Amino acid sequence: MEKTRLFIIVTILITQGRVVFNQDENSILKLPNLDRQCMRCLCHVATECDLTKGCDKGYCGPYKISKLYWKDAKEVTLPDDDKERAGAYEDCSISYQCAQKIVLNYIAKYGRDCNGDGVTDCDDYMMINFNGGYQCHPPLNRSDAGRSWLARYKACNPKLR
Repeated sequence: MEKTRLFIIVTILITQGRVVFNQDENSILKLPNLDRQCMRCLCHVATECDLTKGCDKGYCGPYKISKLYWKDAKEVTLPDDDKERAGAYEDCSISYQCAQKIVLNYIAKYGRDCNGDGVTDCDDYMMINFNGGYQCHPPLNRSDAGRSWLARYKACNPKLR
């Protein structure tokens, strides 16, 4: 029996203040209030967007992605890579463009209003990245690490200054 591989072309467009994640012509997912500035801030909050960041203590790349986060985000890989290959997670996570796709998938899966203000926006996406998808509600100022994330987020996000 001949094996057939199915390849899905993924296009990410950031337009008019939102990210459009397009898997095919019939499947478009729009993420509200996720724009280039927000993606830059999410990166800045995680590692000050250190593009040379490798893997340390179970977290990889400029977005500080864990293997569990990667798995929750549908195991995105570099083009022509195999998610089963040892190192596929690490290689994608340290690549800025590939890491962005991981973050987009994760946010698409868990995106919701975490801070209870009635709007799903970058503030919520930042809380999701810190607290995790299922536990995004706890305020970040409850821990030293959370307060550090908040300080970097406020420095990056012009609307909070």
